[in-house]
Amino acid sequence: MWSDNNYSSILKMYLNKYNSLKLEVNNNGLIVAVKKEENGRWINDRNLPNILNKLPNCYNLEKNITIILKQ
Repeated sequence: MWSDNNYSSILKMYLNKYNSLKLEVNNNGLIVAVKKEENGRWINDRNLPNILNKLPNCYNLEKNITIILKQ
């Protein structure tokens, strides 16, 4: 899976606390937004994109994507 190589431990930590995460990734592989689900609502997380974007990535996507991860 796309996130297994670089992001799995951080994402698992977040999924222990929140039911779902939504990652918005641009075509350069940069995480531009992260939302966490709390009480059925999506709430922006400002810290996780900064953490994830410090990790190396070698993704060059043809278009922007959204990935939703659930527990």
